Amino acid sequence: MLKTRQWIIAGIFLLALLGLGSSLFHEPVVFLKRVLIAFIFAAVLLAGMRFLLKRSTNVSNQEQKAFLKAARKSRKRMKKRNMKVHTVHTVKFSKRPLRKKSNVQLTVIEGKKGKKKNRAVY
Repeated sequence: MLKTRQWIIAGIFLLALLGLGSSLFHEPVVFLKRVLIAFIFAAVLLAGMRFLLKRSTNVSNQEQKAFLKAARKSRKRMKKRNMKVHTVHTVKFSKRPLRKKSNVQLTVIEGKKGKKKNRAVY
């Protein structure tokens, strides 16, 4: 089955080459115009596809970059934590800390508590 399919495809290509050759021999200007139009059409189609694919993957690409950055930070943090755990296990526990330190990083947002609002008095 596979060999017959290969022969059929080869025959189609042979007939296409024969047709292109005869067109090139009999009417070279018309042949060149058709080839040029085909290349322009293919270029416009390819550019349109690239534009659409780039546009649709741009958002997911940004999300992917953010995810990879977060994963790298997480791996670093886990590596540090595992290093601390391994060093703590090698030393005997003489004192246990009363409270675990939290690894949450908090950010202070500056407010405007010192400023008084300029209100109109009625």
